[in-house]
Amino acid sequence: MRILLMSPRSPIGQHTSSWLRIPQLSLSVLAGLTPPGHEVSIVEEEFESPPTAEHWDLVGMTTMTANSARAYRFARRFRECGAKVVLGGVHPSVLPNEASKHADAIVIGEAEGVWERVVSDAQHNRLQQFYRNEQPDLSMSPFPVRKPLRRLFGLPPSLMPIMSTRGCAYNCEFCCVHRVYGHKARHVPIPHIVSDIARNEPKLIMFLDDNIGVDRAYSLALFEALRPLRKRWCGQATLRFILDEELFAAAVRSGLKGVFVGVETIEPEARTGLRKLLGSMREYDEAVRRCRAAGIMFHASLIFGLDDQTPRVFERTLDFLARNSVPSISANMLTPYPGTQLFDRLKRENRILHTNWTYYDHLTVCFQPKNMSVEELGERHLAFCREFLSWSSIARRLPAQWGNMPLLYLGMSMAMRRSVTHLMHRQRDYMTWLRNQRTLGQPDAPADADSLPHDTPLVGTAQAVEGVRDASEKEKCGVNT
Repeated sequence: MRILLMSPRSPIGQHTSSWLRIPQLSLSVLAGLTPPGHEVSIVEEEFESPPTAEHWDLVGMTTMTANSARAYRFARRFRECGAKVVLGGVHPSVLPNEASKHADAIVIGEAEGVWERVVSDAQHNRLQQFYRNEQPDLSMSPFPVRKPLRRLFGLPPSLMPIMSTRGCAYNCEFCCVHRVYGHKARHVPIPHIVSDIARNEPKLIMFLDDNIGVDRAYSLALFEALRPLRKRWCGQATLRFILDEELFAAAVRSGLKGVFVGVETIEPEARTGLRKLLGSMREYDEAVRRCRAAGIMFHASLIFGLDDQTPRVFERTLDFLARNSVPSISANMLTPYPGTQLFDRLKRENRILHTNWTYYDHLTVCFQPKNMSVEELGERHLAFCREFLSWSSIARRLPAQWGNMPLLYLGMSMAMRRSVTHLMHRQRDYMTWLRNQRTLGQPDAPADADSLPHDTPLVGTAQAVEGVRDASEKEKCGVNT
């Protein structure tokens, strides 16, 4: 069979800058799980336009909530052309009944122990509606089949994504990781990880683990095994990871160059309701200082819109970032993703504004905030991003970055500056859409293939869309006459 493994791009209306992209791992895992004898192609729409005009026997798509409508639209196109479509990923896993309306089969949760059966069933025309394998044994996974990326002059440095651990012990209200992967940490055998790296010779490794230090003993052993490889890597960790002198030192010796830390919010009142062990702001100051001294880039993940946050949170957060010369951030809007306790609570409180999943992108206000209006939260969030990424702010924070990949700092800063322009247009279009929904008395837009906003074409350009639309059915579906 000809098999296409694909991930739709984000719905914001532009391709993500190459300085900010993290390649998909799930597609490479699926390719590795596919039995021999099939022709497999991997396409990430963030990097290239999808081959909708070709004939495929089986299409597997992984999707998040924000691009689910886009995935549904692609699914309809591929099914019209005779392909069997299978959807997986976080969104279909938490809303399988919704996703099943748009596909021939749904993979709930993880693909190991399932995908081989999906391929066989598709080949023999016996696809089931749902497939699921609870917390598979990761030691049985084959190597991912990775698609090489081309970089001009090696910039930005290409990332090789790896996941060494699945499962999260935390129970954050706004997250569904524990629901998809479970609360218990499961590990990929360390020799398997070392062999995967040796086979691919990456310049930079990105560990996708939700917490690279969740199992201290495993992490210490992993870092010791990484050390002889002399590779640079980055990953997501907690404050405790950085403040653990032995663990952090072992990570640095093994090649750690960047750490993504969930600071979440700097307001003590808001931190108490997160159901997550967070340190004091003095400890975060120390963590940033410790990272800088070790030549590690500290990336702060922030959340705005929490119930106990006041409008002052934006000014106070800017002060924290400037005081510590934090090089980069993720300024997330609190988003009540389906499948989370947050969504359930806000729904009970009648604070969910709509379920148009296209706008559930962690950048848009999809609920009624407690201490601000929808408009004020959106405007203050945009103003915050503009200020943090102003030329003066970038210049003030630059001297502190000389000891740790200053070119990467500048490249990411430029890319994030450009993204603010798209965010401004996104917010404007969203508020117009939301006002229209309220005027029409339709606060709940359908979350299906026809709910895409006007700035989200199916293929990369309007001309490409029209070219496919005007083609005959046989030409459109890649059928030879």
